[in-house]
Amino acid sequence: MTKRVRIENADTSDHKLVVQTWQVAPDDQPHVLVKEEPLNYPTAMTEGLVFQGQYLVIKEV
Repeated sequence: MTKRVRIENADTSDHKLVVQTWQVAPDDQPHVLVKEEPLNYPTAMTEGLVFQGQYLVIKEV
């Protein structure tokens, strides 16, 4: 099942976030980074898709 998720930098500090979209690779190959979206300011928002072969990682920059 595919899920669309919305991620917001809801903190009012100056800490920046990045949302990475990763694709699962077949066999024992490394996973593939599809895209990276910065959330550099409060209220910055992005959307991503999550399903069996894809996942999101949220990191503080």
